[in-house]
Amino acid sequence: MILVALLTAWSSLLAPLGSNAPESAQRLRADECLLAIDGRDIREFDDADRALRLDVNDTVQIDALSIEPTSTTRIAVDLPIGPSITVETFRHQPAQRFREQLKIADISDVGVGWYHIEVTSGPCHGAFWVRVYGRSPLTTVIGIGSVLLLLTGAGLLLASLRRARHRRPSLVLGAAAGLIAGVAMCLLAQQFSIVAFTPLALGVFLGGGAAAGAGTSAVGSGVGGGTAASPPVDVSPPSGAEPPSPPSPGSPPSPPASGASPSPPVSPAEPLPPPSSPPSPGPSSAPPSPSPAPAHGHPSHAMPSHAEPPVDPPRRAYARIECDDALVAATPFELTVGLSPSPVSGVVGPELVRPPTSVGDYELTAHVVADGFELAPGETWRKTMLVTATDAYPFVVFNLVAPASPNADHPQAINVLFSVDSQTMGVGTRCVWVVGSSAELSEAKPAPLPVTAGSLGVPVSDEPPDLTIRILHGNEAGRLLWSFESPHVSVLDVGHCSIGAEPDAFVRTVISTITAHEGRPTLALGLHGIGLTIAAKVPAEMWSALSTVTSAVAPRRPTVLLISEEAYVPWELATMPVPIEPTTLGCLGAQVTIGRWVLATDRPALPPPRLVHVDGMIVVSGRYEMPGWSRLEHAEAEAATLVQRYHAVAVDAVTDKIVGCLLGNPAADVLHFSLHGKYDPGSAKQGLVLVDGEVIDPLVVKGGSLAEAPLVFLNACQVGAGQETLGDYAGLAESFLFAGASAVVAPLWSIDDGVASALAERFYTRAFAGDAVAEIVRAERAAFGTGDSPNSSTLVAFQFFGHPAMRLES
Repeated sequence: MILVALLTAWSSLLAPLGSNAPESAQRLRADECLLAIDGRDIREFDDADRALRLDVNDTVQIDALSIEPTSTTRIAVDLPIGPSITVETFRHQPAQRFREQLKIADISDVGVGWYHIEVTSGPCHGAFWVRVYGRSPLTTVIGIGSVLLLLTGAGLLLASLRRARHRRPSLVLGAAAGLIAGVAMCLLAQQFSIVAFTPLALGVFLGGGAAAGAGTSAVGSGVGGGTAASPPVDVSPPSGAEPPSPPSPGSPPSPPASGASPSPPVSPAEPLPPPSSPPSPGPSSAPPSPSPAPAHGHPSHAMPSHAEPPVDPPRRAYARIECDDALVAATPFELTVGLSPSPVSGVVGPELVRPPTSVGDYELTAHVVADGFELAPGETWRKTMLVTATDAYPFVVFNLVAPASPNADHPQAINVLFSVDSQTMGVGTRCVWVVGSSAELSEAKPAPLPVTAGSLGVPVSDEPPDLTIRILHGNEAGRLLWSFESPHVSVLDVGHCSIGAEPDAFVRTVISTITAHEGRPTLALGLHGIGLTIAAKVPAEMWSALSTVTSAVAPRRPTVLLISEEAYVPWELATMPVPIEPTTLGCLGAQVTIGRWVLATDRPALPPPRLVHVDGMIVVSGRYEMPGWSRLEHAEAEAATLVQRYHAVAVDAVTDKIVGCLLGNPAADVLHFSLHGKYDPGSAKQGLVLVDGEVIDPLVVKGGSLAEAPLVFLNACQVGAGQETLGDYAGLAESFLFAGASAVVAPLWSIDDGVASALAERFYTRAFAGDAVAEIVRAERAAFGTGDSPNSSTLVAFQFFGHPAMRLES
């Protein structure tokens, strides 16, 4: 835990250097140093309530800049009492700038939780708060030590109670037991991020523990051999009398005997409470209160009541979206949105499943996106509710106005996007009929939708993308509804656009245009024309949101997550009105670090994962010798290089072996394909072309099961293009996500064998060095027009489906 804190402290040294030299120089003159985290001043985290949140799987880059050369950088944990404890001292060559990368996972064995960190690098000195998540505290050195310390305190308290029972009370022993238990509980509370480890918190736990221990001993002595939990009254039978017999059936219950635990009566007419009372066992639950003396007292006397960890909200819940099935046009109505303990009829929406790392209360934001509906005066499209153990299924009420024009042919969709900590978790939908008058309400048929079991994961420590763009289908063909989420901006406008009834035709035009100009001087102009065409469909609200977020995170580049129901348009190619970096390709995908994800009622689940642990890699390739398909010599060499360099398992691209790969045999964390690909909408013969002539199409992939949740790299032609099947997002990239992939890298159009092979080698070199996958793909796009292949569209062809901050960890 302390080491985790160290790591976070290290991250506090991350400084925005280079691009803002004048500003950095001014700050250096004023503060004698520059200490920042991802371009953010560490003073932003000077309060425990604003602590920096880190996952144990994060990799932290440390960057310190001082006004004078320094050769030592010290990281220390500031404890409530006594001197600071040095966690790590880095000695390096004397310089004004010091840079290093550390993995929190490498040092998380000591502990996790909430810490105050001091950083000293030469004349630079700073302090800040961190909260580290992603690992059960009960598996760390401090967590295990705290449990042992708590058991020690419980044993001493038991000894104190035994002395009290024999009329030899020891308030000192009881107080000592309470002090030890108080320290243990304070450490556990800090490990589980319930309270910060401050002098006030330690004093409360120590004082409460000592008082509780001494009080328990005093009560034990007062009853003279009774239980510490019993009231101090004489319950002994008269001299010579027989012990009382058990009560007969129907008689009032007697007070429980020592060590007994009576069950509370349950009225059969009373409805069962929601399944939120007992916290789920496992590493995510708050540490249980161990019973120090089961034979002599209730465990609540072993610790102050304020030190007991809070009970978690329930582990599972469902989206609740309720209103009348039929509405009168242009009439106000109430929409109830929240959580439910069971599926709600008529709602297509996700089941909320909390991961083991999610502990305690959380805020759930609901954002209504309903095409044609209006807000009542004073209303807002977005509201937040607090989910707690005592209010496990909260709800909010939106006052809306039904669309002005009735529609007897089609129901109107009301979508609700759910998010936690600015991270989109899923979308729920309810459909209603809009009629012309109240007389038609009774004649309107219900518009329920089948309940489906998607999944909605609650993040704990992940930093959200700087901007999340959500695209939903509107009520008309080709109409798209855009909404936005950002941790840096509290309110962002919504937008809409229309891409026409046949967006698939546009994708075919893009592919054919690129093919016609490949390798020619006209290619750059063709790409720019495509970018301008796509940009014309992007609503102005999106550009405004991106501009606001870009300014908020400057000087670093913003991260963007594009979650879309729309399958076709490569929004990454849209030309930005004002590029962030004017000297490189002006398309969105070359200017920002962007990842794309599929918004569907079932898989893949939200949010996208941020880390892939790589223990094994598979490379699929082969030698094409069948008519109509040229040999891919560079791809063959690429596969051999990956096998040699990363000890990957080579798999021949024949049907039976590929079927095995799709079923997880052999299992791998990276699945790389160096093959031909084919895009032919409406045909079963599209997808990955194997060397035996068979084609692995999207539905075959969708039927697979990738148990290891790998990164899939499709170094094949046209396999990134999307299509719609039965109204849902489809295509080879989406099918791999549905089958369990954590992320997919795939090209939209035909790629050059040699350029693509060189790109793949650069990709893995950077990926295994810790760079974000989306940033690697962005940098390749930005390199278009430079280097050895200035007229190759291969650099721009690849799309990335995954979280913009996702990394590989070997």
